[in-house]
Amino acid sequence: MIFLAQLNENNVCIAVIQTSGMISGGRHVEIDTLDFDYYNLRKYEDGQWSEKKYVPDYAQIELSRMEQLEMSQVSQDEVIMQLMLGGM
Repeated sequence: MIFLAQLNENNVCIAVIQTSGMISGGRHVEIDTLDFDYYNLRKYEDGQWSEKKYVPDYAQIELSRMEQLEMSQVSQDEVIMQLMLGGM
């Protein structure tokens, strides 16, 4: 088994996984242990992990979730209205 850190488009770790083999695609870096200190905190550049921590912008994440919920609610409202009017 090997341990991998999955990187996002900014080379910040977004997941830490254990797998039986390397995953191709250029977004995974092998790490020594299943260490969650990398997760959403460390950036991988020039073959090394940063000492600087990258804290996620939770306000932006929450805003995105709210926007998704609002869009979902609008879709559900449209379906309910169509059902009530005898559509679908």
